[in-house]
Amino acid sequence: MAYIPVFGQDQHVEEKKFLEELTYEKQPGFANASSKIFTSERKFTVSGFGEINYVNFQGQKDKSSGDMELYYSNLFRTGIWLGYKFTDKIIMVGELQTEYITDQFREGELDFAYELVVDFLLSNQFNIRVGNYPMGIGWVNQNDEPIGFKTVNRPEVERLIIPTAWMEMGVLFYGFALPDLEYAFGLTNGFNGPNFTSGTWARNGRNHNMFEVPSSWALNGKLQYGDEDDFLIGLSGYYGDASKGYTFAKSYENPYAGQHLNSQMGMFSAHGIYNIGNLELFGLYTKGWLTGTEQLYHIDGQILGAETYGYYLQAAYDILPHFGASGEWKLPLFARYERLNTHQRIHKDLEGIHEGLAMNDLQVISIGFNAQPKKSVVFKANYQFRKNFAGAPEPDQIEFGVGFIF
Repeated sequence: MAYIPVFGQDQHVEEKKFLEELTYEKQPGFANASSKIFTSERKFTVSGFGEINYVNFQGQKDKSSGDMELYYSNLFRTGIWLGYKFTDKIIMVGELQTEYITDQFREGELDFAYELVVDFLLSNQFNIRVGNYPMGIGWVNQNDEPIGFKTVNRPEVERLIIPTAWMEMGVLFYGFALPDLEYAFGLTNGFNGPNFTSGTWARNGRNHNMFEVPSSWALNGKLQYGDEDDFLIGLSGYYGDASKGYTFAKSYENPYAGQHLNSQMGMFSAHGIYNIGNLELFGLYTKGWLTGTEQLYHIDGQILGAETYGYYLQAAYDILPHFGASGEWKLPLFARYERLNTHQRIHKDLEGIHEGLAMNDLQVISIGFNAQPKKSVVFKANYQFRKNFAGAPEPDQIEFGVGFIF
């Protein structure tokens, strides 16, 4: 990296120190930029990421979810991480993420998300994280930087079945049981079940208030073996109360009047990565369970899947070495096949009811490329062939994006 001296050599040195390079060594549960403080020799670090995306729909878009992030035309997202070392064993990490999305500039939304954790580094085998931390279910939620996934948007399986930007308040115990065998086990507040929506399942049940006193609890766990630059496999799971302390109002029309909501959420995921030469293979599968859907229907008329599933398979191949290219430049071409169903099974009491049902029974085939002049910068383009077997309109999409981390 070149630096332009403005006020002489001393200024040059200070600027270089401030722009400390990433080491791309990930702390368990964090992506590259958020891990910066853990490998830095300084007490304070600044890191983050940014991305700008454009989506063109080849037909009438489906807005039934009411979640503009699923049908936006333009997205501007930044995340700034601040890391501070109280000691080498006590480290605090905080993030402020800003997201502005528009629907062809006719309507727009500005959202903020925040994260704050304190890690107590006791040994390589056992550490403690306390705060509002990203859940380790799936892959993208803990690898949400734009260089962490190939398509412009995150995979649909990890938007509609496994929520992304999913952070919960709680405690996490993590470390390495064996070399290359990472584990994590945590206790957090549970999903906000009354906020679930039919077409996006648990997505709107994420808790964004880190100062809220938990009214329900959940467990999460993860096992992961290997190195993502070579061979890696991982398993993760979640189980918890999604009732959020909800009590039905007393009403003659409600069969649950005066009762407490009883809803439990379970989720399982497995993923794998294999790199050989210029070829990278990736696969992920997830399965979800939700009880009490017949009760949730009587809160706001949403018909939710009692069971869901999703998976995707992806292959990417860097073609530049075949053209004699050297240096950091990479140009992987990729293809991905996705399949998911937000309503694999519906409670028998809700079968045949169509009002309040927004089923996503999706097949998505993505083809595209990533142009990376260096590891921290990516230019993306892809085309998606999309089909909803539930019959709802699902136009194909053309997507362009640029992202970076620092």
